[in-house]
Amino acid sequence: TRTALSPRLMGHIAEPFVELHPEDAAAHGITAATLAVLQNDRASIVVRALVSEDQKRGTVFVPLHWTDQFSGKARVDALVNPATDPVSGQPELKFTAVALRPYAAAWYGFAVMAEAPGEIATGYWAKAKAKDGWRVELADAVLPQDWTAFARALFGLDALSEIDLLAYHDSAAAHHRFAAFSGERLIGALFVAPEPVAVSRGWAAEQLGRTVSTPGERMRLLAGRAGASQPDRGAQVCACFDVGAGQIAAAVAGGCHTVEAVGTALQAGTNCGSCRSEIRRIIDAVRIQKAG
Repeated sequence: TRTALSPRLMGHIAEPFVELHPEDAAAHGITAATLAVLQNDRASIVVRALVSEDQKRGTVFVPLHWTDQFSGKARVDALVNPATDPVSGQPELKFTAVALRPYAAAWYGFAVMAEAPGEIATGYWAKAKAKDGWRVELADAVLPQDWTAFARALFGLDALSEIDLLAYHDSAAAHHRFAAFSGERLIGALFVAPEPVAVSRGWAAEQLGRTVSTPGERMRLLAGRAGASQPDRGAQVCACFDVGAGQIAAAVAGGCHTVEAVGTALQAGTNCGSCRSEIRRIIDAVRIQKAG
């Protein structure tokens, strides 16, 4: 996580975030998965909102390993109280006051790309390594004048030849989607919406470099999720063995009703154990859903 170059680790939480209690989020007009601005008299940052009852009321948590190399404005150290311990030099990382407010995003985007993006001129961006490329989160307070030009610039298509760009536009709903191909190989996809983009991020990233030849397969890419014949692994839960929430839910539906049973079936939770509580939540959610 410190180098941000491990696809397996970065697949777990692939962008900077602020974890805050639901009551604090509601009080500041921040909803889950939107963006939040944290600021004080030293600096301001923009990060994804992770609303969780695990966070103590009146406090927030932001991971420290996001740098300007991998996100546009997420360096939490810029906010930190500069007072230091006289012996160790350790700053007061956990004694820093911040104000919270929603980031006024006019649009949100998610992209997968075979090559690392160049300069990204948006109010918010974060990139993370994927197995065969990169995944990028985007947002801005201003709408681009030309979405096709924006997609071409993001993918770096103007420097390439023999590229096919497939596009879908729903202007009324403000949804725009693009998929770029070099021959039959996917080299980039972009999904845009006025709200946080709801696509299967892990599945989309796995399509990079794949041969996509039929019209049906290409249209499925624009849909942003696997078809019925291609089960979606879902968001990564177990980083040790790269097991997704969809795989765990399927195992629970198939009869794995304990964390240990899921571990036997998928290995998830059998190494470092940090994901065991999340596995338990998935088990409870699936069983409640089935009971309903």
